[in-house]
Amino acid sequence: MMTCPTSSQVVKRGRAAYMRPPSLLLILLLVGCGNLNKLNNDINTSLGEMLGTSSAFVLAGSPRTSNCSDARCRALEDLEQEGYEKARSGQITWVRLVDAFYEARRTVYPNSNDSQAVYELQAFQRALAEQLDARRVTESQWSYLVEKKISELQERQRTGTTTCNTTNVGTSMSPNYRTVCR
Repeated sequence: MMTCPTSSQVVKRGRAAYMRPPSLLLILLLVGCGNLNKLNNDINTSLGEMLGTSSAFVLAGSPRTSNCSDARCRALEDLEQEGYEKARSGQITWVRLVDAFYEARRTVYPNSNDSQAVYELQAFQRALAEQLDARRVTESQWSYLVEKKISELQERQRTGTTTCNTTNVGTSMSPNYRTVCR
């Protein structure tokens, strides 16, 4: 835990002990020595948005809290939590959950620099939500398959080169697609 020096400690230690760029001093004064990691993440996100290099988070396989401080991020987290609750209770369809989340995501983060992977994930989640609504898959299977797809996309992005083949391993009445990427 970081503690801020008192004004008497600053005077006792002298200016040389606290020679930092003026921007750091300004930041410390503005946040009152609060959570600097949180502030750093917020600054990086805002900077990334201005430069067009940031991407908002995606719908997870199950609702979770990221402890973000940005109001837009918290709004998406709340929408995700509420959406899961409504889909589980049958108040909305799972397809509506996916559509509403990504619609809100585009509204809240209009400058998000989304890669093709985000669109692929959204399409995958929507297709899987259709199967969930038709009771062909369970919520546990949904969660597992979504998290697996997110990991696959992250690995693909990390390595840079990929060849993917998608095949139907189910039947024509109950399709079940498997994508293998190498």
